[in-house]
Amino acid sequence: MPRTSRAAAAFRPGLSTVETLAALALLAVVMASTMPVFVRHGRLLADSRQERVAIEELANQAAWLVALPVDRRAAALATLAPSAVAARRLPGAELTATRGPSPLGDRVVLNLAWHATGRREHPLSLAVWLPAPPEGTP
Repeated sequence: MPRTSRAAAAFRPGLSTVETLAALALLAVVMASTMPVFVRHGRLLADSRQERVAIEELANQAAWLVALPVDRRAAALATLAPSAVAARRLPGAELTATRGPSPLGDRVVLNLAWHATGRREHPLSLAVWLPAPPEGTP
């Protein structure tokens, strides 16, 4: 049965302006609600990269201290400083050490703090035990 012109005008394939505006509004709401998730994800990635660099720096410093001769350890602890890589990747990096006695030898706690949220108040720490010098060594 052929359509009349009035029936053809009432049946239009496609989207109306109201439908298009509703779809755009829904898309804007979805984008606005997911954008903070993406921003937070980027910040978490940056924080985890910095923590990985800090952990590697502490491990390298600890290995270096253990490998040093006993007579050079005190001077090395007094002049501890972050490596060039850590200083470049961790803004305001400060490396400190505290030394104390232990039944296993000297216990040294290395602390690394940098300019990041909470890292000045709660620096990343690594404890290492330096073997005691052999008996009869000054």
